[in-house]
Amino acid sequence: MAKQRGHGEGTIYHRKDGRWVASITLENRKRKYFYGETRKEVQEKLKVALHEQQQGTLATGPKQTVKQFLDHWLEEVHKPNIKQGSYVVYRIKIDKHILPALGHVQLQKLTAQQVQAFYARKIKEGYSANFIHLAHGIPRDAQRDDGKRAIKSVFFEQGKGRETG
Repeated sequence: MAKQRGHGEGTIYHRKDGRWVASITLENRKRKYFYGETRKEVQEKLKVALHEQQQGTLATGPKQTVKQFLDHWLEEVHKPNIKQGSYVVYRIKIDKHILPALGHVQLQKLTAQQVQAFYARKIKEGYSANFIHLAHGIPRDAQRDDGKRAIKSVFFEQGKGRETG
């Protein structure tokens, strides 16, 4: 007899077309699906998704972009808690640097390679390591402040799942 999962642990099943599917229930009672060729593959995707959900970093907006996320965070979450001068600095860094490079990317599809390429491009353009540290801090702060709709953790992971910078 098959082992049953507990409440909140997700679902895994085999489809008629041969693919495996894992799914989890989100806070809004909708389901998020993950597909793969093997049961092991979807088990791993499910494990990662459950961990991200528990940490509050699972991006659940179907087509939410980095621009939509950062604009919401800055205007609705962060602006009421900072001085006007700080807001202006954040707005300039987001509008001039982050959004032109990454604003069009969907959160679900944002990769560590894209973020690293952004940092490398800024260094090549002559920006200092301190600037990179500050640019890295904006999405990091957004994740911390707005964890329920958090930006993908690739901004914060450097291979081992630790926050940097």
